[in-house]
Amino acid sequence: MRVLVACEESQRVCIAFRNRGHEAYSCDILPCSGGHPEWHIQEDALKVIAGGGTT
Repeated sequence: MRVLVACEESQRVCIAFRNRGHEAYSCDILPCSGGHPEWHIQEDALKVIAGGGTT
């Protein structure tokens, strides 16, 4: 399953989903602090959901 975890810079939930085999990405206006910038979208989550953000 593809998962977008909105308002999450820590990546804890994102990593938990990844550990269970999902394609998960964190999304926040702040840079990530979880150590996996390749799994992070630094953008407003509402823009990403609407298709107008950076992916």
